[in-house]
Amino acid sequence: MRITRHFARFCWIFILLMLPLQLSAEPGFKWGFRERIRHTYMNNTMDFKANLDDKQAFFRIRTNLWGQYSFGRFAVRAQLTNEFRPYTIVRTRDQAKEFTLDEIIFDNLFLKYTSESKNLTVIVGRQNLIYGEGFILLEGGPWDGSRSIYHDAVKISVKNGATTVDLLGISNPAYDYRLPKFSFVDPDKKYLGLPKNKDGHQWMNDGLEEALGLYVTRKGEKGASIEGYYFYKTERPDFAIPTFSDITEDQRRMRIIHTLGGRLVHPFSEKMKLSTEWAYQTGSQAANKISAYGGYVNLGYTLVPQRKGVLTAGVNLLSGDDPNTADIEGWNPLFSRWPKWSELYIYSHTIENIDGARKVAYWTNTLAPNLKFVINANSKVSVTFWLHHLQALQASGPGDGKTRGNEVQLWIKAKFTKQLSGHFLYDLFMPGDFYPEPLANASFIRFELMFTL
Repeated sequence: MRITRHFARFCWIFILLMLPLQLSAEPGFKWGFRERIRHTYMNNTMDFKANLDDKQAFFRIRTNLWGQYSFGRFAVRAQLTNEFRPYTIVRTRDQAKEFTLDEIIFDNLFLKYTSESKNLTVIVGRQNLIYGEGFILLEGGPWDGSRSIYHDAVKISVKNGATTVDLLGISNPAYDYRLPKFSFVDPDKKYLGLPKNKDGHQWMNDGLEEALGLYVTRKGEKGASIEGYYFYKTERPDFAIPTFSDITEDQRRMRIIHTLGGRLVHPFSEKMKLSTEWAYQTGSQAANKISAYGGYVNLGYTLVPQRKGVLTAGVNLLSGDDPNTADIEGWNPLFSRWPKWSELYIYSHTIENIDGARKVAYWTNTLAPNLKFVINANSKVSVTFWLHHLQALQASGPGDGKTRGNEVQLWIKAKFTKQLSGHFLYDLFMPGDFYPEPLANASFIRFELMFTL
């Protein structure tokens, strides 16, 4: 997208012109370290078939090392990241694959300018972008899992009292080639873990994804806020894993999506709070028109104030693509392909024919009422129970029905010390007729320890 590149060049020129004015200021340096160790067990999470062996278990060992150098109104931040996966249970079809330490990447690398009044901020480079509850903007590269969430982006923020206006330019390629990295991968070998392309590069997206966005936030009292946004996005397909055999030429062409939406957080009282967000999408791919919608409503009520026990009833609604039309009615999750509602269920998206391709964490075609209860057992431990009933709006799955299934989640999160935290997650999914027989329940179990310095 040429307009995105011109936008980035403009911001770089602005920062470079301001740089000489700040060189005389007192510099400062800070750094940090984070080690995350996870063990994950998963079974039947891809297709829920009882007659296929897809049980696997592995450690995910992720290391982050970051440093930030500040001088005057400027700051430069860099973060190096490595994540590798020692397997404890290997699927039968993966027995011939090898272990790898994977690669060391620049997870963040950006230059930040803050005006003296702090009403203007400009950030140029590789950075994390999270808005609201992550419904439209959080994840920049869904194919590398939670190793990173970065975007190659430019962000200009202007504040005026309680109102903040953000102008965003985003350009996320199919794989990371823009910054140097140290790779342990031999492109001629097959490895356990995340999918690589033919040159051994980690897949990040299903192609080049670029966007311009305007995001406005106004904060109110007692946690209230109202937000509005518009995004213009283009997607140039370059699919990470093999597509379905009936993919069309139109589905291989560039897609243009306009997304207009808003979010509202409104506390009715000290005990009750509403959170809701809705968006509508138009655009085109070849001659096919886009018309899609998505959103959620969550109503929370505090049942046990002394334990911060909150019961939340909610529903997620994402339009589905009608297989009987050439137009595109399915919700496009934009930059939010992450496990926001389920760590288990995102893997099943890869067996759905979504625009002719297999896409991980591609939330679409879903009606999902859910009930969540979160309570603090004590000052250091919280427990979450979360129930979901998932339906599809269109019967376009591998089965012949619209019932995706029912899901039960249990989270136990603990803060052991200031530096050490952890969690336990148990996730059980009971599939419905959206999937073909023979069916089996899916399970996902994870332990995590996180050390932060």
